[in-house]
Amino acid sequence: MYWQGLITLKKIVTQKNKQLIVFVKAPIAGQCKTRLAPLLGPDKASEFYRTLVEQCFENIQTINNIDIAIYATPDTRHPFIQALGKKYTSTLKTQQGHDLGERMHAAIDESLQHYSQTVLTGTDCAVISQQYIEQAFESLKHHDIVFGPAEDGGYVLIGARKIQPALFQNINWGTDRVLEQNLHNCHTCAYNTHLLETLWDIDTPDDFLRYQNHKHRKE
Repeated sequence: MYWQGLITLKKIVTQKNKQLIVFVKAPIAGQCKTRLAPLLGPDKASEFYRTLVEQCFENIQTINNIDIAIYATPDTRHPFIQALGKKYTSTLKTQQGHDLGERMHAAIDESLQHYSQTVLTGTDCAVISQQYIEQAFESLKHHDIVFGPAEDGGYVLIGARKIQPALFQNINWGTDRVLEQNLHNCHTCAYNTHLLETLWDIDTPDDFLRYQNHKHRKE
């Protein structure tokens, strides 16, 4: 009995209590990075999206003591999604919901049934780093919700230790008011929040050119 108790205690102490959710689209030409298509064409835009996804996972794969879940759209059957799951030992799930808010709430709510801290990010931010993700989890020790603001008024990351549907309601998705409206909802829900450093997404041709310049400076 004594040793069984020690084994059980060890499992509790070493069990991961943090999950990182990554929202990923199947890289189908004409269905991803559509705002880059006028500059790159649908096929090249899709290829570039693959690059962003792979870069994102390269940046986060060395984070310790977290489980990674890939939430894909339209589903998990695409070979690229399947390969990601195998390469990075990630759980594969399909996004559920009619809009982005419903999909994020469903994913975070499901995660928090098994983990005490959940961070959700997409793959549009090329400069998100392991340290940035770790800062988000660290912030959740003292705050209910953490956001990684984006320069366009949205956010590149959201972390939570509690969640409810109202957090994502009445949001004008795709506008420069997304973060502002989410923060208002947090206040209404009596959630205390924390903002990380502001980063930038790659959505438009100007963003793509900025990314190219950023990449060349690093080389």
